[in-house]
Amino acid sequence: MRKYIRKIQHKRYVDRYLADLRWECVNTVVTSSATGFHNGVDNHLEAVGCLIRKYERRMRLLKF
Repeated sequence: MRKYIRKIQHKRYVDRYLADLRWECVNTVVTSSATGFHNGVDNHLEAVGCLIRKYERRMRLLKF
């Protein structure tokens, strides 16, 4: 039972973290479109995209 509860808590954590990453990506694009894109923004968006992909993979594995 403890393993199940721990898994559910981890799913919630990963889901919340994914939502935060997605909103961060959207907010970065909106602010950058107003101020202009540069290398720092490109690198940040690429890093956030990799994290989103990583945690979506983890959520798929947690379904089992």
